[in-house]
Amino acid sequence: MVMPLVGNTLLPREIKQDLEFKPSPMIADVCTGTGIWAVSVAEELPNAQIRGFDIDASKFAKNLPSNVQLQYGNVFEPFPSELLGKFDLVHARFLVSLLKKEDWVPVARNFMTLLRPGGWILWEDSGPFEFRVLPITPGWTKYAKLSWSFCNANGMDLRMPATLASHLEEAGFVDLMEKDYHTSPYEKLDIGTKESMLRLAYQTFLGMVASGKMEEMKTEAQAKVIVDEMRREFEQGTMCFWTLNRVWGKKPA
Repeated sequence: MVMPLVGNTLLPREIKQDLEFKPSPMIADVCTGTGIWAVSVAEELPNAQIRGFDIDASKFAKNLPSNVQLQYGNVFEPFPSELLGKFDLVHARFLVSLLKKEDWVPVARNFMTLLRPGGWILWEDSGPFEFRVLPITPGWTKYAKLSWSFCNANGMDLRMPATLASHLEEAGFVDLMEKDYHTSPYEKLDIGTKESMLRLAYQTFLGMVASGKMEEMKTEAQAKVIVDEMRREFEQGTMCFWTLNRVWGKKPA
């Protein structure tokens, strides 16, 4: 769903042009997951050397291109000293469920340590409440109320992604630019948006169950009941929209 939403552009034009000019640019992809973004960029920039970092190596894809390497990395910990100041671009995506309000700036500063002077940051993220439905339905209301209580109790930045650029500015990045992408104008994205919403809701509920802190959400069966209700509402014509925010800028030269 993300690639059609951003016009199938992995990188903003100015970043891609800058990296294409370099003989062998170094790119870091933090919270890489399976490494799908790193592999996609490797196809567009075959001369680039790409490192993906994640705390869960079990998700790493196999049979990677020769210019992609995936390894352990925790965004809350310093990166290996031999990698500091070596990268031309650091890419981050979807950390909103991981970071508390006070984490954004320190984590961004940690990312900056990987960059050469003048290197790029590209951060794509959403917010805990950037999915919206019309009309407001009972299933959605249950999810929204529980999600609000859970996110607020866990100290998340409830204003994300509107605050992403300001977090990066406070961390010391300069020449920041940002763009919002909305699924609402694109009817062809409706099915993907709804399915993503349902998956997010289910995973959020499972997080509540695992925490043991939410009296209204104690079992997986309770989670399935509400998600099934939301799915029926979508099947009956309820619309669902989502917003993605992309911010990019530079480490001071």
